[in-house]
Amino acid sequence: MKIIDRYLLKEIALSFSATLLVLTLIIVGNTFVRLLADASTGELPSDLLGSLLWFGSLKQLIRLIPVALLIGMMLAFSRLYRDSEMAALRAAGVAPRHFYRAIFSFVLPLTLFLAGLVLLVSPWVEQQNLDLRRQINERPEAAGIPPGEFVTAGSSSGGYTALAENIDASNTVMERFFIRAQNGTQETAIWARSAVLFVDSANGERVLQIRDGYRYESDSAEPGMRITQFDEHGIRIPLRDVAQASNRGSIPSQTLWQQSDAGAQAEWQWRIAIIISAPLLALLAFPLSYSAPRQGRYGKVAVAILIYAVYANVLATVRGMVERGDFPIFPGLWWIHLVMLGFVFWLLRKYYGKPA
Repeated sequence: MKIIDRYLLKEIALSFSATLLVLTLIIVGNTFVRLLADASTGELPSDLLGSLLWFGSLKQLIRLIPVALLIGMMLAFSRLYRDSEMAALRAAGVAPRHFYRAIFSFVLPLTLFLAGLVLLVSPWVEQQNLDLRRQINERPEAAGIPPGEFVTAGSSSGGYTALAENIDASNTVMERFFIRAQNGTQETAIWARSAVLFVDSANGERVLQIRDGYRYESDSAEPGMRITQFDEHGIRIPLRDVAQASNRGSIPSQTLWQQSDAGAQAEWQWRIAIIISAPLLALLAFPLSYSAPRQGRYGKVAVAILIYAVYANVLATVRGMVERGDFPIFPGLWWIHLVMLGFVFWLLRKYYGKPA
């Protein structure tokens, strides 16, 4: 490897690493604040914050590697233009192809690494997130039932009041459980030694499985009360709504590739788009970083971020259209990459003329 290649490779690697570190800190910080806010309102159990923070941050970070590459390369080349090193290199006969040789000696291994993350690690991370969310939905905190506190929801004519005197060490079994439900003139009260909250796999609804207790039913329009003793009793109650995440992102890539429906193909093309965007944005960074003498150093970086935002939003929009069947699977997302590639070649022709 020539000295100039090593020098350019070092500049690109350092700028990319610094940019990725900053984005990582931002992502982790934002994710932590969001999760902490949910935990403070009782929507998330505090003992799962660490796992949710890790998997949530990793999922977002994989998707931001391409933009970190773009910004890092823009900063590296902008510094070369600011210090007139780019002019000296071009005067010494260093053509754009020499820059791209150094660029892709770094970008190609990074793209292969990114492909492994997107195709193998990302579905696993998504599955872990789904498992955690499912575990949260099956815990009393997801129903808004903390231990030792009365919880009331609804109105006086149609609502419920619940109490779990204690929750066991596994955070799943509510001990000495009481619930009172009102529906118009009908009133039902249940006391049981234990209750377990779980998600019905058939319809996704949460169910309270109550064991060893008594059910008291009365109607203000009728005299008397009906008392029933039971060993096991399951009821559905109006618990706090929890958003259900789509599980398409957790499907292994090999399985996803073999499916032909629009949703699966949209997810598959989206994963490939993340991989393709890394070398494509690396191609874009070099001509886009071109700066005239005395031109601002960071102006082109802002332009690069704007171009990436448009590129990413068009990809996301078309992906949604393909999922809904409003856009054909082919060309799907592929044409967007071709448009971006054409834009790169136009910039190269504009600033550097015909390839040398």
